[in-house]
Amino acid sequence: MLNDNMPLPPIFIISLPNSPRRERISQRLSGLNINFEFIDAIYGKDLTEEELKNVDRDWYVKRFKGHQPMLLGEIGCALSHIKVYQHIVDNNLKEAIILEDDAIVSHYFKRIVADALDKVPSRKQIIFLDHGKGKFWCFKRKLREGYHLVRYRYPSKNSIRTIMRATAYYLTLDGAKLLLKSAYPVRMPADYLTGAIQMTRINAYGIEPSCVFVSAGSEIDAIEQRYNA
Repeated sequence: MLNDNMPLPPIFIISLPNSPRRERISQRLSGLNINFEFIDAIYGKDLTEEELKNVDRDWYVKRFKGHQPMLLGEIGCALSHIKVYQHIVDNNLKEAIILEDDAIVSHYFKRIVADALDKVPSRKQIIFLDHGKGKFWCFKRKLREGYHLVRYRYPSKNSIRTIMRATAYYLTLDGAKLLLKSAYPVRMPADYLTGAIQMTRINAYGIEPSCVFVSAGSEIDAIEQRYNA
Protein backbone atom coordinates (compact mmCIF):
# COMPACT_ATOMS: atom_id res chain seq x y z
CA MET A 1 0.00 0.00 0.00
CA LEU A 2 1.25 3.49 -0.84
CA ASN A 3 2.24 5.80 1.98
CA ASP A 4 0.35 9.12 1.81
CA ASN A 5 3.51 10.80 3.13
CA MET A 6 5.57 9.51 0.20
CA PRO A 7 7.60 12.46 -1.19
CA LEU A 8 6.76 13.78 -4.62
CA PRO A 9 9.30 14.89 -7.23
CA PRO A 10 10.44 18.53 -6.98
CA ILE A 11 7.55 20.89 -7.72
CA PHE A 12 8.22 24.14 -9.60
CA ILE A 13 5.57 26.85 -9.73
CA ILE A 14 5.81 29.34 -12.59
CA SER A 15 4.76 32.75 -11.31
CA LEU A 16 5.48 36.38 -12.05
CA PRO A 17 7.59 38.05 -9.37
CA ASN A 18 5.42 39.77 -6.74
CA SER A 19 2.25 38.16 -8.09
CA PRO A 20 -0.55 38.01 -5.47
CA ARG A 21 -1.25 34.48 -6.67
CA ARG A 22 1.87 33.25 -4.94
CA GLU A 23 0.28 33.59 -1.54
CA ARG A 24 -2.85 31.71 -2.59
CA ILE A 25 -1.10 28.70 -4.11
CA SER A 26 1.46 28.71 -1.27
CA GLN A 27 -1.32 28.38 1.29
CA ARG A 28 -2.97 25.59 -0.69
CA LEU A 29 0.15 23.48 -1.14
CA SER A 30 1.51 24.13 2.34
CA GLY A 31 -1.86 23.11 3.76
CA LEU A 32 -1.50 19.79 1.92
CA ASN A 33 2.06 19.36 3.22
CA ILE A 34 3.51 19.66 -0.29
CA ASN A 35 6.95 21.20 -0.83
CA PHE A 36 7.51 23.50 -3.81
CA GLU A 37 9.74 26.17 -5.29
CA PHE A 38 8.82 29.26 -7.30
CA ILE A 39 10.38 29.92 -10.70
CA ASP A 40 10.07 33.54 -11.79
CA ALA A 41 7.98 33.80 -14.94
CA ILE A 42 9.00 35.98 -17.88
CA TYR A 43 6.79 38.98 -18.57
CA GLY A 44 6.28 39.09 -22.33
CA LYS A 45 5.82 42.85 -22.42
CA ASP A 46 9.34 43.32 -21.02
CA LEU A 47 11.05 41.38 -23.80
CA THR A 48 13.43 43.49 -25.87
CA GLU A 49 13.43 43.69 -29.63
CA GLU A 50 16.70 41.79 -29.60
CA GLU A 51 15.12 38.96 -27.58
CA LEU A 52 12.10 38.89 -29.87
CA LYS A 53 14.38 38.27 -32.87
CA ASN A 54 14.60 34.69 -31.66
CA VAL A 55 10.83 34.26 -31.93
CA ASP A 56 9.05 33.02 -35.05
CA ARG A 57 5.60 34.50 -34.53
CA ASP A 58 4.19 33.33 -37.86
CA TRP A 59 5.10 29.63 -37.67
CA TYR A 60 2.21 29.03 -35.26
CA VAL A 61 -0.25 30.48 -37.78
CA LYS A 62 0.98 28.26 -40.59
CA ARG A 63 1.18 25.05 -38.55
CA PHE A 64 -2.00 25.40 -36.49
CA LYS A 65 -4.39 27.07 -38.89
CA GLY A 66 -7.08 29.35 -37.51
CA HIS A 67 -4.87 31.13 -35.01
CA GLN A 68 -3.31 34.57 -35.05
CA PRO A 69 0.44 35.17 -34.53
CA MET A 70 1.73 34.59 -31.01
CA LEU A 71 1.07 37.43 -28.62
CA LEU A 72 3.63 38.87 -26.21
CA GLY A 73 1.90 37.19 -23.29
CA GLU A 74 2.02 33.81 -25.02
CA ILE A 75 5.70 34.30 -25.80
CA GLY A 76 6.45 35.16 -22.18
CA CYS A 77 4.49 32.12 -21.01
CA ALA A 78 6.32 29.83 -23.47
CA LEU A 79 9.71 31.17 -22.37
CA SER A 80 8.75 30.66 -18.73
CA HIS A 81 8.05 26.97 -19.26
CA ILE A 82 11.20 26.58 -21.35
CA LYS A 83 13.11 28.19 -18.48
CA VAL A 84 11.95 25.37 -16.19
CA TYR A 85 12.95 22.70 -18.74
CA GLN A 86 16.42 24.21 -18.89
CA HIS A 87 16.56 24.28 -15.09
CA ILE A 88 15.74 20.56 -15.00
CA VAL A 89 18.47 19.78 -17.53
CA ASP A 90 21.09 22.09 -16.00
CA ASN A 91 20.56 20.52 -12.59
CA ASN A 92 20.27 16.99 -13.95
CA LEU A 93 16.95 16.45 -12.18
CA LYS A 94 15.49 13.03 -12.80
CA GLU A 95 11.92 14.37 -12.76
CA ALA A 96 9.79 17.32 -11.72
CA ILE A 97 6.23 18.57 -11.51
CA ILE A 98 5.47 21.92 -13.14
CA LEU A 99 2.53 24.08 -12.07
CA GLU A 100 1.33 27.50 -13.12
CA ASP A 101 0.35 29.76 -10.25
CA ASP A 102 -3.36 29.67 -11.08
CA ALA A 103 -3.48 25.92 -10.50
CA ILE A 104 -5.79 24.50 -7.84
CA VAL A 105 -4.64 21.04 -6.88
CA SER A 106 -7.06 18.38 -5.71
CA HIS A 107 -7.22 17.72 -1.99
CA TYR A 108 -6.01 14.22 -2.90
CA PHE A 109 -3.32 15.48 -5.27
CA LYS A 110 -0.43 13.93 -3.40
CA ARG A 111 -1.85 10.42 -3.21
CA ILE A 112 -3.20 10.47 -6.78
CA VAL A 113 0.12 11.57 -8.30
CA ALA A 114 2.13 9.20 -6.11
CA ASP A 115 -0.13 6.34 -7.20
CA ALA A 116 0.27 7.31 -10.87
CA LEU A 117 4.07 7.43 -10.56
CA ASP A 118 4.01 4.02 -8.92
CA LYS A 119 2.02 2.51 -11.81
CA VAL A 120 3.20 4.39 -14.90
CA PRO A 121 5.61 2.49 -17.22
CA SER A 122 9.27 3.50 -17.17
CA ARG A 123 9.02 4.86 -20.73
CA LYS A 124 6.90 7.81 -19.55
CA GLN A 125 8.29 11.29 -20.26
CA ILE A 126 5.31 13.52 -19.49
CA ILE A 127 2.13 13.03 -17.46
CA PHE A 128 -0.62 15.61 -17.87
CA LEU A 129 -2.29 16.45 -14.57
CA ASP A 130 -4.57 19.02 -16.20
CA HIS A 131 -5.57 18.63 -19.82
CA GLY A 132 -8.13 19.08 -22.51
CA LYS A 133 -9.43 16.26 -24.65
CA GLY A 134 -6.92 13.75 -25.92
CA LYS A 135 -7.36 10.33 -27.48
CA PHE A 136 -5.90 7.57 -25.39
CA TRP A 137 -5.51 3.81 -25.64
CA CYS A 138 -8.46 1.82 -24.30
CA PHE A 139 -6.36 0.22 -21.58
CA LYS A 140 -6.49 2.28 -18.37
CA ARG A 141 -4.87 1.73 -14.99
CA LYS A 142 -6.99 2.40 -11.92
CA LEU A 143 -5.71 5.01 -9.51
CA ARG A 144 -6.81 6.01 -6.06
CA GLU A 145 -9.89 8.20 -5.51
CA GLY A 146 -11.55 6.95 -8.71
CA TYR A 147 -8.96 8.36 -11.14
CA HIS A 148 -7.28 6.53 -14.02
CA LEU A 149 -3.89 6.62 -15.68
CA VAL A 150 -4.03 6.63 -19.49
CA ARG A 151 -1.53 6.68 -22.31
CA TYR A 152 -2.25 9.20 -25.05
CA ARG A 153 -2.22 8.22 -28.69
CA TYR A 154 -0.20 10.22 -31.21
CA PRO A 155 -2.37 12.16 -33.65
CA SER A 156 -1.34 11.84 -37.30
CA LYS A 157 1.81 13.71 -38.28
CA ASN A 158 -0.04 16.61 -39.90
CA SER A 159 -2.87 16.79 -37.37
CA ILE A 160 -3.39 20.07 -35.54
CA ARG A 161 -4.92 18.32 -32.52
CA THR A 162 -3.11 18.88 -29.22
CA ILE A 163 -3.53 17.90 -25.59
CA MET A 164 -4.29 21.40 -24.41
CA ARG A 165 -3.27 23.18 -21.21
CA ALA A 166 0.07 23.49 -19.48
CA THR A 167 -1.37 24.26 -16.06
CA ALA A 168 0.09 21.17 -14.42
CA TYR A 169 2.24 18.28 -15.63
CA TYR A 170 4.96 15.89 -14.59
CA LEU A 171 8.13 15.80 -16.72
CA THR A 172 11.19 13.57 -16.74
CA LEU A 173 14.72 14.68 -17.54
CA ASP A 174 14.49 12.94 -20.93
CA GLY A 175 11.15 14.66 -21.51
CA ALA A 176 12.66 18.07 -20.74
CA LYS A 177 15.50 17.42 -23.19
CA LEU A 178 13.02 16.37 -25.85
CA LEU A 179 10.88 19.50 -25.41
CA LEU A 180 13.98 21.70 -25.55
CA LYS A 181 14.80 20.26 -28.97
CA SER A 182 11.53 21.74 -30.28
CA ALA A 183 11.58 24.88 -28.11
CA TYR A 184 13.76 27.12 -30.28
CA PRO A 185 13.16 29.29 -32.06
CA VAL A 186 10.19 30.04 -29.83
CA ARG A 187 7.26 29.56 -32.17
CA MET A 188 4.27 28.17 -30.26
CA PRO A 189 2.51 28.64 -26.90
CA ALA A 190 3.56 26.50 -23.94
CA ASP A 191 0.52 24.23 -24.16
CA TYR A 192 1.25 23.48 -27.81
CA LEU A 193 4.87 22.58 -27.14
CA THR A 194 3.78 20.10 -24.46
CA GLY A 195 0.57 19.03 -26.17
CA ALA A 196 1.53 18.57 -29.83
CA ILE A 197 2.91 15.12 -29.09
CA GLN A 198 2.82 14.14 -32.77
CA MET A 199 5.64 16.68 -33.30
CA THR A 200 7.89 15.95 -30.33
CA ARG A 201 7.05 12.21 -30.11
CA ILE A 202 7.16 12.51 -26.34
CA ASN A 203 5.79 9.53 -24.43
CA ALA A 204 2.66 11.06 -22.97
CA TYR A 205 0.38 9.86 -20.20
CA GLY A 206 -2.37 11.59 -18.28
CA ILE A 207 -4.50 11.37 -15.18
CA GLU A 208 -8.17 11.19 -16.09
CA PRO A 209 -10.09 13.25 -15.15
CA SER A 210 -7.84 16.21 -14.35
CA CYS A 211 -6.65 16.33 -10.75
CA VAL A 212 -5.66 19.99 -11.09
CA PHE A 213 -7.97 22.84 -12.01
CA VAL A 214 -7.53 26.45 -13.11
CA SER A 215 -8.75 29.25 -10.88
CA ALA A 216 -8.50 32.09 -13.41
CA GLY A 217 -6.79 33.19 -16.62
CA SER A 218 -3.01 33.09 -16.57
CA GLU A 219 -1.31 36.38 -15.71
CA ILE A 220 1.68 35.65 -17.91
CA ASP A 221 -0.40 35.47 -21.07
CA ALA A 222 -3.11 37.96 -20.11
CA ILE A 223 -1.23 40.99 -21.41
CA GLU A 224 -3.12 40.73 -24.65
CA GLN A 225 -6.41 39.01 -25.40
CA ARG A 226 -5.62 35.43 -26.33
CA TYR A 227 -7.46 34.36 -29.43
CA ASN A 228 -8.84 30.83 -29.72
CA ALA A 229 -10.42 29.81 -32.99
